[in-house]
Amino acid sequence: MMRMPDALPMHLMLAMMQSGILPAASTPWSNSFVNFMPDWMRPKSPLEQMGEQMQSQWQKLNEPFQQLSEQWLSANPWLRQSEESNAPFPRRQESPSTHTPASSEIPAFAGMTEFSDFFADFFNPEFMQSLSSEAVNRSTGFMQGIQAYLASDYERPAKEYDVLWSRGSARLLDVAPDATEGVAVLCVPSLINTSTILDLYPDVSFVEFLKQRGFRPLILDWGSPNEDECDFSMADYISFYALDALHTLRENHDGPIALLGYCMGGIFTTAMAQLAAREVDAMVLLATPWDFSSTDTPTVLLAPSTHATLRHWINTQYPVQPLITQTIFHLIDPWRVQEKFSRYPSLSDAEKKHFLAVEQWVNDGVPLANKVAEECFVDWPQGNILAKHQWKVGRRWIEPAQITCPTLAIIPTKDAIVPKGCALPLTKLLKRCDTLMPECGHVSMVVGKNARKMMWEPVAEWLEGKF
Repeated sequence: MMRMPDALPMHLMLAMMQSGILPAASTPWSNSFVNFMPDWMRPKSPLEQMGEQMQSQWQKLNEPFQQLSEQWLSANPWLRQSEESNAPFPRRQESPSTHTPASSEIPAFAGMTEFSDFFADFFNPEFMQSLSSEAVNRSTGFMQGIQAYLASDYERPAKEYDVLWSRGSARLLDVAPDATEGVAVLCVPSLINTSTILDLYPDVSFVEFLKQRGFRPLILDWGSPNEDECDFSMADYISFYALDALHTLRENHDGPIALLGYCMGGIFTTAMAQLAAREVDAMVLLATPWDFSSTDTPTVLLAPSTHATLRHWINTQYPVQPLITQTIFHLIDPWRVQEKFSRYPSLSDAEKKHFLAVEQWVNDGVPLANKVAEECFVDWPQGNILAKHQWKVGRRWIEPAQITCPTLAIIPTKDAIVPKGCALPLTKLLKRCDTLMPECGHVSMVVGKNARKMMWEPVAEWLEGKF
């Protein structure tokens, strides 16, 4: 069976909030939902309290409308039912002097004119019934998709690698150890997830593609932080691990070396290209964030309330567990999870295999050292220290303008995690930077059905053109 996503409880809450459904006896799928929930989620009192609070708030908001209704009935007695026949009077005929006030003319609706065209729908029983049915269908489809996903038995194929270098929890995996005279591509992934996204399975493997094209791909696999590494900062990972791995590769490789950084890994390779300029012949940046002041940066990382919450979470854990990281990224696009799990049962066998492989990678998050979590979730977005030239590794400030090696930056146009506005400023600081902007997303760029065309081949062709 697949492991339950750490952030699944949040998914369920968001799905219920979206559909307006709470786990009560009145819902068509209440019994199956309660049985599906893990034991620690079974108590309903918090949700019921939330529902009661929402109902109380709605009643308070509705009081002005009730008073307004009474005023209308007092001014228009013909609207009341006949006490004798217990049937409504016929609607009176409109006359030139009759005036039905528009919603904008009613004090209770002041300032709400942009929604006035929709008010009538909420008094239409057919509309409300359709809305309720759609909400139930979406929530039911989501639950069925989750159940089908958890019932699957996918496991990533085991694979053995030659290990060129290791220190602590980190290893440098050598995919083509015999290709010592070609172009070595040192791939640096993020610290947040495992490195398997670069070598997902035999049919979807970026590093295997590079190997077939004659390159020597290597993966800097960070592993999971041990007790000593829980006190690491970003600078520590670069100084003690990444640069040492690069030095070892330089001693064991006769051809050019290109760094390839994915997401946070691109920030690492930027520092490496500056600090070890003589050992780096080229650099490729995949969806690398830099300037978090851009207007398209996800606001979940920038809101002051998020700032306070993140610092609290980070300071109460050692190390910071993947649940926090998953929650942050899911809040960037909270309804995406409902859509993708709802369609899972209808996928073909091949599509299901790919879906399960990607989701296994997503859910196999890695704990983060506390300083690392604070840097990437607070200092980078809130303080914007990268774009402000306030990030130091060792004794040197990181200044991309000092990097002289040729660079290719690939910035997906549909990336919701690292949008264009966040990634483009780095390309303007680099002296020799080519930019490619494919129409794909943050993850699909690497493992999507069009990844070969959108990213793999352009990277290989660019490197072949340089060496």
